[in-house]
Amino acid sequence: MPRKFPLRMPDLRPNARELAGTLVRRLDATLFPAFNLRRRVAGKTVLITGASMGIGETLAYRLAQAGAHVLLSARSTETLEQVASRIRDHGGKVDIYPCDIANMEDCDRMAAEVLSEHARVDILVNNAGRSIRRPVAHSLDRFHDFERTMQLNYFGAIRLTMALLPRMREQGGAQVINISTLGVQTLPARFSAYLASKGALEMWTQVAGNELSHEGIHFSLVNYPLVRTPMIAPTEIYRYTPALTPAQAVDWICQAIITRQKRVAGLPAYVATAMYMGLPKLSESIVNTLFQMTPESRASRGMPPRRDVPDYRDNVQPLRRRRSRSER
Repeated sequence: MPRKFPLRMPDLRPNARELAGTLVRRLDATLFPAFNLRRRVAGKTVLITGASMGIGETLAYRLAQAGAHVLLSARSTETLEQVASRIRDHGGKVDIYPCDIANMEDCDRMAAEVLSEHARVDILVNNAGRSIRRPVAHSLDRFHDFERTMQLNYFGAIRLTMALLPRMREQGGAQVINISTLGVQTLPARFSAYLASKGALEMWTQVAGNELSHEGIHFSLVNYPLVRTPMIAPTEIYRYTPALTPAQAVDWICQAIITRQKRVAGLPAYVATAMYMGLPKLSESIVNTLFQMTPESRASRGMPPRRDVPDYRDNVQPLRRRRSRSER
């Protein structure tokens, strides 16, 4: 007789409750965003990576103002302390955890410190990231470009998430927000390394969400267009390209926090997806034409950065061991 595999009866109640509340949460985010953000995060613990500047820094201020206890991580100890000082000056609750997320051992160390000092982590925002703008033909002897983007944008993000998942399951739920890009849908030229890492992160995020939603662990993706942050400053052409401000970008994350929707993205993301699905050759021709029309960056051509463009790279200080509370 053929072997029978026993079927487990699924618990449909968590998914039914989540589906039932979807419309209400969308209305909450649209009609009363500030009130409902406070209701969602007040008294909760939120860990933000890449929190020393740009979107991460702006998000830290917004969530601290809404009553969250924010845990900030980035490579630069000095810059994190400055951000934390501003939050405390306004009555916010904050702790810092200097860490190089791209270093797996350092990532594990930081996660262990967070778990030893906090009973729960309610929201994790994997915001730290690295972008490289360079065509494939100029990357043939630069395989490290692909290794560096994967190490931070993919491996670092999921390493931290998986280190925190056991606690999230024990506490009965949490939310993980992974920052991605509109480029995953539009597939612009010159971003093969960056988009490969974000594409991998998106696939992992969606599969993890499919497996853990019944345990109250929700995963969200935020697909940004250009945001006017230090990441895009070295590329001259982006000076003349429309971009979100960091405050507008943070609105998207706050929407994800309130609604717990699977993806926050603009209309161009869905149009591009439809184009690539329905008219793939036309889409390829459009992108290729734009590729031929636009110039390479100075870095891609092996030239030094322009002097009138600030060097926004982190002022990385040697990481010093952070004392645990028991040692203070």
